[in-house]
Amino acid sequence: MSKQQKPISPLKNFFAGGFGGVCLVFAGHPLDTIKVRLQTQPKAKPGETLLYRGTFDCFKKTLAKEGVRGLYKGMAAPIIGVTPMFAVCFFGFGLGKKLQQKSPDDVLTYPQLFAAGMLSGVFTTAIMTPGERIKCLLQQIQASTGKVKFNGPIDCVKQLYRESGIRGIYKGTALTLMRDVPASGMYFMSYEWLKNDLTPPGKSHNELSVPSILFAGGMAGIFNWAVAIPPDVLKSRFQTAPEGKYPNGFRDVLRELVREEGVASLYKGFNAVMLRAFPANASPPPANPTAEFPEQFSEILDAMFEVLVKPQQHIIDQGDDGDNFYVIEKGTFDIFVQKDGASLCVGKYDNKGSFGELALMYNTPRAATIVATQEGALWALDRATFHRLIVKNNAKKRRMYEAFIESVPLLKSLELSERMKIVDVLAARSFKDEERIITQGDEADCFYIVESGQVKIKIKSKTKVSEQNNGEVEVARCVRGQYFGELALVTNKPRAASVYAVGETKCLVIDIQAFERLLGPCMDIMKRNISLYEDQLVALFGSSEDL
Repeated sequence: MSKQQKPISPLKNFFAGGFGGVCLVFAGHPLDTIKVRLQTQPKAKPGETLLYRGTFDCFKKTLAKEGVRGLYKGMAAPIIGVTPMFAVCFFGFGLGKKLQQKSPDDVLTYPQLFAAGMLSGVFTTAIMTPGERIKCLLQQIQASTGKVKFNGPIDCVKQLYRESGIRGIYKGTALTLMRDVPASGMYFMSYEWLKNDLTPPGKSHNELSVPSILFAGGMAGIFNWAVAIPPDVLKSRFQTAPEGKYPNGFRDVLRELVREEGVASLYKGFNAVMLRAFPANASPPPANPTAEFPEQFSEILDAMFEVLVKPQQHIIDQGDDGDNFYVIEKGTFDIFVQKDGASLCVGKYDNKGSFGELALMYNTPRAATIVATQEGALWALDRATFHRLIVKNNAKKRRMYEAFIESVPLLKSLELSERMKIVDVLAARSFKDEERIITQGDEADCFYIVESGQVKIKIKSKTKVSEQNNGEVEVARCVRGQYFGELALVTNKPRAASVYAVGETKCLVIDIQAFERLLGPCMDIMKRNISLYEDQLVALFGSSEDL
């Protein structure tokens, strides 16, 4: 077996996210410069015209007078701050979610997502305020006075500190908070809402197409700036004003703007902002393990290494001691079990899945042989790291689900050790009201237990397919502790019914490989239930052929 160590460093992830942010700043900064200049230009005196008549006029005059470099004035400050800003932003969002969740799998409402996003805006203010102050001064000073006051961002910081101390650098903190707190809340809430709205029924966010993700990010940016523009105008004015001009802070700026230029002046630079908002935000939020995933996730990625395999290569052999846990990146693998001296193929992995965890979790010999049927690639995690991270996490999961699993009637006949093995392979999945969980006719891949909420099971008759009124008929409902999805797994047939969530619903899911491996003792109970389903179908459709 060939092993190539390819650790994934958090430092690399950090700089990769930072590089993406730098690219966004570089692409969007010209329009940001135009926005700031439009927001801060003074009111025209009697008999004079405004310096800039609009977005395109500002662009042409800046380009003619200062060249392309004029459009990138002040860019150094946001480039320096963008990487830590992203990290702090998503840390704040993750913390905001955790503070509102009773368990890590709780699904937050849209107001709760808004609140979590608002917290991220609070965290980023410490980085954003000085960056915005320096950027706006460099973008605006020469355009309004015709003179160069600062020789770059470092000189700007030195002069501000010399004149006003640290308060001069952090001038506009309150207005940055007023802009970023509600705007960040709007961004995260609208991004999640758009992802949910664009996700087809029965699918997960991970299956969204790239155009859908880009659209969600771009539109979330537009919603973000629709909220942010008025306080952003006030902030730009306040941060570029001479010291002492607005002694009462943003209240003086607001009074002056509304008195002299009307309420519409609070939306100065609207066109430039909106032209910039969609492309600058048309990307998913950067992956951030501290915000979206458990802390152990990045540690696991760091510890995994690639294993390249060839056809007919044995990855693990039944009876051997366990050395690694494997996750399939690509390739197909057969599962063999020795029974009565013969080797029986009992299953197959096809370009997805994982194996090898049981021997590591319970310190037992390998329970099956896994053989590659084509060239492929795996990611492996060694025994020591697996125990340190996975087993520790499973102990928490056991405490969370042990009592619930004991209350599930189907599983009461199992030994405690068998129930604990089931807990170890459980995955939690949440569904919105009316979201399709299972589609009739699809291939079966999972077994479900309702943890909270309820589901309704509907069938469309195959024997009455030509009839006009052949709609879906509700045949049953499952509540907490009840299960569904087992029929297709037991009979090896396509799904016999569709299943929909009723209200916010959370299910515990067991994949087909774990189902076959661990629920053998419950198979007789599930087979007996088939006769009950047949009776229901006969009562509804006059036949049980739809089963």
